[in-house]
Amino acid sequence: MNTTPDVLFLTGDETAYPVQISELTHLGFRVHRHASLAELYVHLSQQAASLIALAGPLSIIDIAAAQLRVMRPTVGIVALSQFPDSDSRVRTLLSGADACLDTYTSGLELAAVFQSLMRRLPGNAPAKLPELESQTAAVPTSLPDAPHQTAESGSSSSSAWRLTSKGWALMAPTGQTLSLTTAERSLLLRFAHEPDKRISRDAQNPETLAVGETSESERRGRFIDVMISRMRRKAAAQRVRLPIKAVHGWGYMFTADLLVDTDILDMDHSTAEPS
Repeated sequence: MNTTPDVLFLTGDETAYPVQISELTHLGFRVHRHASLAELYVHLSQQAASLIALAGPLSIIDIAAAQLRVMRPTVGIVALSQFPDSDSRVRTLLSGADACLDTYTSGLELAAVFQSLMRRLPGNAPAKLPELESQTAAVPTSLPDAPHQTAESGSSSSSAWRLTSKGWALMAPTGQTLSLTTAERSLLLRFAHEPDKRISRDAQNPETLAVGETSESERRGRFIDVMISRMRRKAAAQRVRLPIKAVHGWGYMFTADLLVDTDILDMDHSTAEPS
């Protein structure tokens, strides 16, 4: 069985990104270049793909990311563009992208992001890419036990929600599963790690919320409000009610039991977006 990962790469120009595409190919990815969204959609309708790179104007990327997220909830989406500020990155992430990279990002870094995104595929381990692994230093294979409750901690899980698929899916007690973006995954892991499952409106720390016209606290609050609203819509589409309630004047609380699979080891280093 061929396990070479396929990447659909929207470039908008058949001559764009030659270095990154060459590096991705050398590192073990099979890259399919597409000059238009129409071509990419046709390819996706005819052949499954788990990774997509969107390069071009933000007006196109944001729409494409939103449409692709609906079409393929678990697909990994990386946006490549000239982001003028943090708010533009936030909009793209909220549209459905998993990571935002600048246009000059190297093929090696892009490959590392793709490799990280592949870990979230339900029931699948990422393909081994020797060329990529040979260029990275060895990392620890285990971490100390986390203090939060896990799915194997002995607590009854009949009425509990559960983070599964390495944290990239939220399973309701009735079995429905919601696929999660990078930001949503990070938020739910924060809930799970808090003893009372409460977080303030400015607790979520999207990497890009650093500068801008509004205050940092206001931007963080708006970010988490929009994200929770989107997650509630996802849950409603599955005919379940998301147990996240607003705490007046403070933030939000996850009001049900939230279990975390034991293969989710480190919430602080589990996101795919580069800093």
